Amino acid sequence: MVKTLKNLLINYNDSILRAMQLINLNSKGILFVVDDDSKLVGTITDGDIRRAILSGLPLNMDISKIYNGNCIYCNKDISANEVKKHFIEKKIKLLPVVDANKTIVNYFEIDDLIDYNKLEKENTVFIMAGGLGTRLSPLTDDLPKPMLKVGNKPILQTIIEQFRNYGFKNILISINYKADVIENYFRDGKDFDVSIKYIKETKRLGTAGSIKLAKQYLNKPFFVINGDILTNVNYYNLLHYHNENNYEMTIGSRIYETQIPYGVLNIDESCVTSLVEKPTINHLVSGGLYVLNPDIIDNIPDNEYFDITQLIDKLIHKKERVGSFPITDYWMDIGKVEDFYKANKDIEKYL
Repeated sequence: MVKTLKNLLINYNDSILRAMQLINLNSKGILFVVDDDSKLVGTITDGDIRRAILSGLPLNMDISKIYNGNCIYCNKDISANEVKKHFIEKKIKLLPVVDANKTIVNYFEIDDLIDYNKLEKENTVFIMAGGLGTRLSPLTDDLPKPMLKVGNKPILQTIIEQFRNYGFKNILISINYKADVIENYFRDGKDFDVSIKYIKETKRLGTAGSIKLAKQYLNKPFFVINGDILTNVNYYNLLHYHNENNYEMTIGSRIYETQIPYGVLNIDESCVTSLVEKPTINHLVSGGLYVLNPDIIDNIPDNEYFDITQLIDKLIHKKERVGSFPITDYWMDIGKVEDFYKANKDIEKYL
């Protein structure tokens, strides 16, 4: 079957930011890099972009220095066994198919060969769904925020189904505000092909305090995600990244752009050396998605209000390894009413 190449091709003179935008649109985690004659010259992955961001490269820099020019490709007559061999031995995400002129005409992807659902993992997913959602009032007057429908299903259901599709079926849900709505809908999780247990907060414990209540269930690296986050990040890759880098905690991070609405002066001993009109500043911010090793739960106090930002600060102060996993895929924090309506527009396109 010939697949669409829309949002999968990028010119080698395009910027890192453009690559991020296209990967966000295609949800594949990779782009095929072409020259001015549309011939394949390499590939660039979300990992390449992540390393560029973490090394401080500017987003307006072209991708010529960071793409992989030694990419694997094949012709259209390749056998199915050869395709499998490439994916297994080379550990690639997508395999471009080229014609005699080295122009891309199709591609194979790992998801054609791997059913993540069969790679069932014991790692637990801890979903924080106990917030009041006051910024989304009146939408949350009768429902907890994670139960608001984006598309035709609650946000919480989408989160659970996405983890399930990557083989993560052990679900813990921290509940407080209108907890019965969530429990009555999901029950033990069997209807959604997962196992669900509930962590009930008798008082407000913050974004990390409730994790301590679940300590008995957490004996392997586990995910923590806010119950109002929609993203198409590859959770399998996130866990692999955490384990490979031996982090105690990995923070799913997101590029956040701030534009200064004035001309910024660069000064050298009171002399103006240049003026930059309305520059854009990029920051990596926490995306409400984490992987934690179980031993760091001991850093969370018992039965006290404790935010995850406090936990991060504590780990950094103790010089524990805290990593960043920049999210280059679609991501939306449904914190305000306008975010909710935008997510409903985005749902079919990205998720």
